[in-house]
Amino acid sequence: MNIIIVIPTYNEIDNIERLVKEVFKYNKDISILFVDDNSPDGTGKKIKQIQKTYKNIHLITGEKKGLGEAYKRGFLYAKENMKADYIIQMDADLSHNPKDIKRLINEIQKYDIVIGSRYINGGSIPKDWGIYRKLNSKIGNILTKFILRIPYKDCTAGFKIINTKCLPINFIKNIRSNGYLFQVEILYYFYKKRYKVKEIPIHFSDRINGKSKMGIKEALDYLKHLKTIKRIYQ
Repeated sequence: MNIIIVIPTYNEIDNIERLVKEVFKYNKDISILFVDDNSPDGTGKKIKQIQKTYKNIHLITGEKKGLGEAYKRGFLYAKENMKADYIIQMDADLSHNPKDIKRLINEIQKYDIVIGSRYINGGSIPKDWGIYRKLNSKIGNILTKFILRIPYKDCTAGFKIINTKCLPINFIKNIRSNGYLFQVEILYYFYKKRYKVKEIPIHFSDRINGKSKMGIKEALDYLKHLKTIKRIYQ
């Protein structure tokens, strides 16, 4: 199995080295593809330094156009250039535990996409999250389920593994959503295609360093475009 972890980065220089060490501590036969949006803090340069130690680290760069666009570039590169059998989505900020990668891999043998879910039994979010962030996440999921009529508990999860046979090149190129809506559009596509979806519980940790990229503008855009996603895949 050729498994590629696709990780978008923007100003994550304080997290990269620790993330790489943790991933390879538990998963030696795997590759990481970083998609850096020309981070002004030098994240790309840091990744190039780390490449001297780890041969299975790859890097592509580009202009900052949002999380969804970064994932699209990463997915296309992983599928076309690296011939990935499976793609894992994972954040750069250590909010996803590298120990859980093996659990995702074990489950994907029976499914088309496996999601690390915060909101099924056994999953969790940080207890010290502020009320705004909790409501932002939970209400976003409730609205997504209501508008799109999908049965999943964590529709905006950013930690998942996908069988690339279910990701045609044309579909990836035509994904229209950016930001956190990228996760929703992929999940809705899988739902409409009747692919097998599995959620497994994870403990989501707050980012170790840096600041969250989610703000009010992103939240409003998210709500605005849910109906657009529904219309596209009718």
